[in-house]
Amino acid sequence: MKQVLEALAETSAVIAAILWFVSARIRLRKRDLAKGLGSGIDDPRALLRMIYAQSRWSAWAAIAAGLAALFALADGFAR
Repeated sequence: MKQVLEALAETSAVIAAILWFVSARIRLRKRDLAKGLGSGIDDPRALLRMIYAQSRWSAWAAIAAGLAALFALADGFAR
């Protein structure tokens, strides 16, 4: 049981890292959109879509990180 919990914790941590990478990649790919905010020629819909996409990936990453923490905790309490 302890090995299963350890494997689940490590898998969840890897999934969280991948999801955060995807979230950061969205922000970096759309960097020109964020720079356009100061110039006055920004597209609010495109900006909101970018923020929504990034926050969605970040939320899933946070859930995966939380699961990794719970599995690691359960692994620590397992005998």
